[in-house]
Amino acid sequence: MERNKLYNPRYSVLTREEREALLISLTKYCDERFTFLRFERFERFGMATDTAVYICKGAEFVFVPGGEVTLGWDAFAIGPDDLTLSEIDEFFKEFEFEDPPELEVLLREQMSPVRKVNIAPMLVERYVNDNDVGWRNIALDSPELEPFQKDIEKHFRGTGMFTISSKMRIFKDKETGEIRSQIYEPIAFNDFLKKLHGENFSLPTEDEWEYLCGGGSRTLYRWGDSFDYEMKLHHFEAALPKDAPYTLEEPNQFGLSIAYDPYQMEVVENSEYFLKGGDGGCNICGGSGMVFGYLPVATYFRSESLSISNDELNYQGDIGGGYTFYRRIVRL
Repeated sequence: MERNKLYNPRYSVLTREEREALLISLTKYCDERFTFLRFERFERFGMATDTAVYICKGAEFVFVPGGEVTLGWDAFAIGPDDLTLSEIDEFFKEFEFEDPPELEVLLREQMSPVRKVNIAPMLVERYVNDNDVGWRNIALDSPELEPFQKDIEKHFRGTGMFTISSKMRIFKDKETGEIRSQIYEPIAFNDFLKKLHGENFSLPTEDEWEYLCGGGSRTLYRWGDSFDYEMKLHHFEAALPKDAPYTLEEPNQFGLSIAYDPYQMEVVENSEYFLKGGDGGCNICGGSGMVFGYLPVATYFRSESLSISNDELNYQGDIGGGYTFYRRIVRL
């Protein structure tokens, strides 16, 4: 197998037959744990990728080509529209900024810097792992649940999710109707990585995560510099049909469901900023509205409190909980 074909621009100019032969061969030459499922083309926000979907240990993965890409943000490509600017002005007034900062300066301080990087080709988990970091499934009749039985009998009504002291939760599966329970065990960041690496998986670095999220898009949000008020979003859905899918959960240009809820943060590795794609809901809880409430899902967003050197909430001591998730990758 010619490995340079796994990188753009070479990959993008392969014929359909060449690309399909290459993608089928990955399971033989790169990682036999993966089973080829189908070819698929994903299009989103003006970008598209012809790729393949694989399955490994019950989870779907996609091939993402490598290559040189520009990441980071320092200025608007086009600039926000009047509706977006109006919400920003209201935000400044509501929070009583006597001397509102220059918008680009304010945003630049919260984004990763512009740089060119080389990204390796990867097999990437399509969805964040179903089990939040630190939570494990446990049988309803397990002796470990005995300390929680009275609370379960008193409060759980078979709908929604019931959490007890952040250590145990029970809920009804929406698809199967099955009652499931999970128990939480604290796990340190380094211990979690060691466990994952022992299974021959990695997590994306910050560079890789930003590439997977935005594909190198040069706008503030991956869909543009303006906020799209027509989207159905978590926490801002009241006026939209209940059965409509959440817009940002739909597959992106690589086939990934990524950065769609500011309350959810993805763990990344080998990077100063080790949580991406959210802020645990801090902006939304603070009444920031849509533009700033959803700023943490912007491709290049960084939260100072989520850096290795400024870990205010000690996430490195316990990387799990209700807001942290992970996405496995295999570099090729």
